[in-house]
Amino acid sequence: MRYFQYFILTLIIFFFVVSGCRKESFTEDASDKLEFSVDTLRFDTVFAARGSATRAIKVFNRHNQSIKIDEIDLGENSFYRMNVDGTPTARIQDVEIAPNDSLYIFTEVEIDPTNTANPFIVLDSIRFETNGNTQYVWLESFGQDAVYVGESYRLAGLLCNGGTVTWEDPRPYVVLGFLLVDGCDLIINPGVDVHFQGGTTRDTLDGIALTLPNGTMYLTNTASIDVRGELGNPVRFSTDRIEPEFEDVPGQWGTIWMSPGSRGNKMNYAEIRNAAIGVRVDSAADLRIDNSTIYETSSSAILGIHADISGTNNLIFDISINDLQFEYGGNYHFTHCTFANETNNRFLSHSDPVLRMSNYFVPGVDGEGNAIIWENDLNATFENCIFYGTRPDEILLDDPEEVTAAFNYTFNHCLIKKDTLNTDLPNYNNSVFVESSDEFGFLDSPEFDYRLDTIINPAVNAGANLTIPVPTDLDGMIRDGMPDIGAYEFQE
Repeated sequence: MRYFQYFILTLIIFFFVVSGCRKESFTEDASDKLEFSVDTLRFDTVFAARGSATRAIKVFNRHNQSIKIDEIDLGENSFYRMNVDGTPTARIQDVEIAPNDSLYIFTEVEIDPTNTANPFIVLDSIRFETNGNTQYVWLESFGQDAVYVGESYRLAGLLCNGGTVTWEDPRPYVVLGFLLVDGCDLIINPGVDVHFQGGTTRDTLDGIALTLPNGTMYLTNTASIDVRGELGNPVRFSTDRIEPEFEDVPGQWGTIWMSPGSRGNKMNYAEIRNAAIGVRVDSAADLRIDNSTIYETSSSAILGIHADISGTNNLIFDISINDLQFEYGGNYHFTHCTFANETNNRFLSHSDPVLRMSNYFVPGVDGEGNAIIWENDLNATFENCIFYGTRPDEILLDDPEEVTAAFNYTFNHCLIKKDTLNTDLPNYNNSVFVESSDEFGFLDSPEFDYRLDTIINPAVNAGANLTIPVPTDLDGMIRDGMPDIGAYEFQE
């Protein structure tokens, strides 16, 4: 019996020795990738004071062989910390996961929301290197005590309850994803800062896949916006990237979009910066914009498509495409505005005129390949406005012979940069034409100062006394009995 027990014990020992010597088999197939419980780990806590939050990621090996992760890397100087299966680390190598098994990674973020140098959206990633593949899990959290509206990279609606919503919080507002404003009037009070998240929204609506510009505020035909900025206390719209290197980068967010039929839209003392399009106003929608500044957009500053737009004392500059782009007709009236493009921004090239207008739209071609042309009447009046830039001609009037819709326009006491533009027409009433900077200049446009440079500037005292006067300029200075052309009255 004793010998039998020794025999069994010997077999057990032999079994464990052999098992321990067996080399574990790891897949090296590049098609065998990791899977994750989430592709983006979001920390949705808005901190009012310094605090931390922890979230977990599960990493799966869905294959029938073990898999070895060559490296898991969070990187240096991150807001985040990670713990890989019980090991606190910023980087770890040769992590093994058994067949059809998983491991946990716990991630913690610590935020001081009172630090205004923090980005609004703190982004980072955990990098996984496996079998020659690089995969990421993205990390996202709120870096400041702000009012976050919408949902990151998703289509979301503003909570309106069918009435009026007022933004008046002293904290910044951060618009996430593609924000739909429907069935209400949005009022934004003086001094409010609105920041927009960039990127692309991918979502579905009624089963239809959508790809939309992130950082867009879209007002339906049952919604309107009323921006109530004041002199010295404007409402600012800009990117959520507040780091210095992003300050003058165009196209970091989408636009403020008045969809077809949106009426009653008003902007006073608004400052719009870093957008793709500053403001877009669609068919049968309207906008009244006064005392406002739009700059550093990657497309046009104001895009009107068969729209009704009017404004006074506006300054638009450093725009990639057109300061004003009016397509498919519409009604437009601007007074005492300065529209300039001298390419002071290192990211922009001024290749298009300051103003473009047309009375048609080409949505596509018919079955025979001929262009389908839609037409609408254009009525545009500009009074005491400056159109100036580095192009030879800063106005493009697109009125093809085959289009029969009306093309009515008037430039009354305007200053216009021109070369070949035909101005020998009654449409140009007492306007001033210049061909180069030798004849006209701003005080310091590289420093965003678009006041007139000298008393002998041709725009000084060259404006018309209007039926409906604009008594003060963009700086609140009083205009005299011989007003200057543009948004600013010359000051000695």
